[in-house]
Amino acid sequence: MGRSPVPNQSDATRSSSPYRAVGPNNETRTIPDRVALRVWVAAGGRCAMCNKRLLDDQYTGAEVAVGQLAHIVGWSTSPGSPRGNAPLPGEERNTADNLMLLCYDQHRVIDNATMWDVYDVDMLRRIKREHEHRIRQLTALRDEDRTTVLRVVGAIRGAGVTVNPQTVAATLLADSRYPDYSLIGIDELEVDLRHLPGEAESAEVYWSTGVAMIQERLRLLRARIDRESVRHISVFAFARIPLLIALGAELDDTTPAQIYAKRRGHGEGWGWVPDALTVDFEYVTRRGGTDPHQVAVMFSVSGSIDIARLPASVDASTTVYEVRPIGVTPGPEIISSPGSLENFTRTWRDLLSHIEVDHPGIEEIDVLPAVPVTAAVTIGRTPMRNVHPTLRVHDRVSDGGYNFTLAVTP
Repeated sequence: MGRSPVPNQSDATRSSSPYRAVGPNNETRTIPDRVALRVWVAAGGRCAMCNKRLLDDQYTGAEVAVGQLAHIVGWSTSPGSPRGNAPLPGEERNTADNLMLLCYDQHRVIDNATMWDVYDVDMLRRIKREHEHRIRQLTALRDEDRTTVLRVVGAIRGAGVTVNPQTVAATLLADSRYPDYSLIGIDELEVDLRHLPGEAESAEVYWSTGVAMIQERLRLLRARIDRESVRHISVFAFARIPLLIALGAELDDTTPAQIYAKRRGHGEGWGWVPDALTVDFEYVTRRGGTDPHQVAVMFSVSGSIDIARLPASVDASTTVYEVRPIGVTPGPEIISSPGSLENFTRTWRDLLSHIEVDHPGIEEIDVLPAVPVTAAVTIGRTPMRNVHPTLRVHDRVSDGGYNFTLAVTP
C-alpha cells in the first residue's frame, strides 16, 4: 500500500501525475489529481490520526508537502496488502472515500502487519470520518463565532481542577464557537484561586483575597468590553460557590456569555450533558417576616436547604424565599442543559422583581446557595448594577448550616 508523499507542485522534476500508491510488491498505481486534492482538502492538510500539519517540514519550515495518501482497504488483493481482503470492488479502492491523509509515521503504523487487527477497516473509516467532520466544522466558523475565554480554577475542600486549552477548544467546537486568546496570551484571562490562604477553614482572608483577585484579573476584560472588542464570553469555572457568585457580579449581563461546568457522572469533559432534560423552576415564600427590609433567598437546586438550619442572622424578622426545581428532586445534575439554566435565570430575575415591589428600599439580601457552578455565576450576574440590593452570600459548612462569607454588590 502507498507511502509516496504528495510532492511540492513547484518542483518541475516531478511527474505530471505525482500521486502514487505503492503496493506490497512495489507495484505502483497513480491516484488522479482530483481525487488526491479532495482528500487533502477534506483533511485540512493535517494527519487524520495525529493532526500534524503536513504542508511544510516541521524542522526547517520549508514548504514541502509531507503528507501521504493511505488506503483504508488496500488497493490490491495480493497477500501482504493491508486490509486488501476486505470486500470492496477494485474500481472503488482509489477513490477519496477509501483514502485518508496521514503523516509518514502513522502510515507505517497502520500498514504494519501486526497492527491490522487494531486498525481494521471500520476503525480507519471512523478516524477519517471524525477528522474530516472536525475540519468541516472548524472551517465553517465565522468571525462572529469567536468567543473570549475566561478560565476560573480554584480548590474546593482541597481538591482543584485545571482547564487546558485543548479541552476548551473541543468544548467550544461542540457549540460551534472557537476560542479567542488575543488578550495578551493564552493565560491572560485565567483566574487561579487554588493557592489562596485559608481555604480549608474558610477564613475571611480567603474570601476577601479571592474577590480581590477576581476583580483584578477582570479589569482587562471589562476594558475590552467597553471598547467593544469582546462580543461573547465563555466561562470555564470550578471554584467555591461564593467566589463564583462574586465572579458573576463582575461579568454582569451586558455581554453575551456561556457558562460551562465540569460534567459529573457522564465521563470526562466540560459543558452540557447530551440529551439532558430541561428543568423548570419556581420561587415560593417559605416564611413571612416581621421586617419588610429583611429578606433571604434559599437556592435549593443541587441540594435541599433545611430552613431550620439557617444562620441566626436570618431570624423571624426575615422573609425567606426559596428557588427550587419543579417536579424533580434537587440534585447536582439538575442544571445540565442550556434550557434549564435559562429557566433558572428567569426565575431568579422574576424573584428580584418581586422583592423590588414587595420590599421597597431593601439594601441587602441574604443568599443561601445550594447550586451548581453555572447557577452560582448566574446568581451574581443577574442583578442589575446600581438597581438591585447587595447580596450577602453564605456558604454551607460541615454541620449543614450556613456561615456568612462575603458581600457582592451588583
